[in-house]
Amino acid sequence: MENLDLQEDLIQSIQLLDEKLSKRQIELDPKGYFLIKIEHLTNELILEHYLNNIDKQGRAVDPESGKLIGCKTKRLNQPSNIYRGKSAKEVGIQISEGNGQYPISRLDHAIYIGRELQRAEECLRTGKQYIQD
Repeated sequence: MENLDLQEDLIQSIQLLDEKLSKRQIELDPKGYFLIKIEHLTNELILEHYLNNIDKQGRAVDPESGKLIGCKTKRLNQPSNIYRGKSAKEVGIQISEGNGQYPISRLDHAIYIGRELQRAEECLRTGKQYIQD
C-alpha cells in the first residue's frame, strides 16, 4: 500500500511540475512551427511544418498575410513540408539527420518536438486521442 501512495505522490508531483513549466516564457523558432497528428487508418504519425515570421514582440506572424498566429488560429496556409512515419524515432530522424536544411533551429524546440512525438506514438499504439501540448 505504501508503494502505491509513493507512486501516486510521484505522479502528482511530476504533473504539477509539468503544469508550472508549461507556463514559462518561451522564444519561438524562426524556422517555423509543427502540428503533430496521428492517422489511425495508416498507423502513422504526421508532422506538418509551417513557416512563420517572428515580430518584435516575439510573436508568430503568418509570412504571407502578416497576421498573428495564435494557438487556436484556424490555419488556411499549407504546410511547407509533411513528415510521416510509424514511430517517433522515424519522424525525428527525418527532421534532424542527413544533408540539407533542418526545419528546427532551437534546441528547446527540438526537445519539445521529440517529447510530443513520443506522446503521439503512445496514443497511436493505444488508440487514444492525441492532443498536442
